[in-house]
Amino acid sequence: MYYNMVFRGGLARGCELCLLGAKSVIFITGLCPLSCFYCPVSAERFGRDVIYVNDVPVQRLEDIPKIVAEYASDGAAVTGGDPSVVAERVKAVADILKKEFGDGFHIHMYTHILNLNSKRVGILASSRVDEVRIHITSRGQAAGREKYLKALVAAGKTLGAEVPALPGYEKEIADAVNALAPYISFVNINELDVSESNVERLRAAGYRVEGLNVAGSLEAARKIAEMVAVPAHICTSRSKDIVQIGSRLFRHAMATAAPNEYVRDDGAVYYDEGGAHPRSLKASNIKIRLTVGTKKLEI
Repeated sequence: MYYNMVFRGGLARGCELCLLGAKSVIFITGLCPLSCFYCPVSAERFGRDVIYVNDVPVQRLEDIPKIVAEYASDGAAVTGGDPSVVAERVKAVADILKKEFGDGFHIHMYTHILNLNSKRVGILASSRVDEVRIHITSRGQAAGREKYLKALVAAGKTLGAEVPALPGYEKEIADAVNALAPYISFVNINELDVSESNVERLRAAGYRVEGLNVAGSLEAARKIAEMVAVPAHICTSRSKDIVQIGSRLFRHAMATAAPNEYVRDDGAVYYDEGGAHPRSLKASNIKIRLTVGTKKLEI
């Protein structure tokens, strides 16, 4: 399936902007005390306290707005690892981005419910993050942690659930989401991605890998969406790879292209080595450039 699906209601604001390519992705840390077998984070990042913005490594928080501006972003998605592990850093980044781009700049973040505690929630509640997405896969994980969700809601945060579409665990995941229903306004269900870091663990769990996805994951996502009581959105891998990333690359190319360069819909930039516009009759040696993070491919 190429397109995403929505059940009972509209898209969360964070999803709307992502699908437009209007969110910069801030990998705030690779630290996370959990070891979920389906986690797709690369070995180069997981367990390391590193920061990337749209796959560009960052050393100073103050440098983040420059990269965000180059992508003409209207918001940011803060991910990891688990961002709550570095809650003070998340708060600082949110302050920097809101100061630079205004209160309308939308910021959402992800965290596993098992990683929440009073200190971290207190920091996040006082931050300028707009939307917090709770990762959860079983009802038992929520036991005793409802108070953290109440605190975030009381602080004015929009809460949602972010869950993986794990075949064979549909009921457990749906039950977990329904346990959070009094506090959340949506659930985003992700088709299960396959990466170099999780492929063997997925196979060991009995899953069959088809390309970059797990067989049956989309069907699992539909089952979960039908069983939950809140608005549900199924985010497909193709949508992430083609729509979200493609649109983000296009916005970056449009924001950074020189006057004599031509940007294609897929974000590739055409230019003439002689300096003429590539669509001009004077162009004689046209090249194609595609930039992804710090990587540049030229033909």
